[in-house]
Amino acid sequence: MSAAEWGAVIGAQICLVLLVVLLVVIVRLERAAAELRATARAVAEEATTALGELREAVRDADFELDRVDALVRGAERVTDRVDAASGLADKVITSPVVKVMAVGTGTKRAVQRLAGSDPAPRRRARAASNGRGRG
Repeated sequence: MSAAEWGAVIGAQICLVLLVVLLVVIVRLERAAAELRATARAVAEEATTALGELREAVRDADFELDRVDALVRGAERVTDRVDAASGLADKVITSPVVKVMAVGTGTKRAVQRLAGSDPAPRRRARAASNGRGRG
């Protein structure tokens, strides 16, 4: 055989080895791609399930938020009514009670003065003696 023929045989063997290596790489790449597709499918299924649960949780939270909002509005209305009733009770009850107490106190003092047992002069004398004793 001539050198050219030997070169052709060696070249063919090198191409055959490279072809086998290329086939091995292609098979491994195909297996990796299949695993990747299976993983992607599993992730997509889990994501779909998770998104469904998330949507349900958001709906539940929205419903609860609406309920809480209604409760807060009701509490605000009750608070406003209580404030109004409290103000009305203050105007209706407090003012007349204070006036009646003032009239009662004034009447009591007038009766005491007329009876001659006015406690006011004694209080003034006590206050004056306490002021002198401290200073």
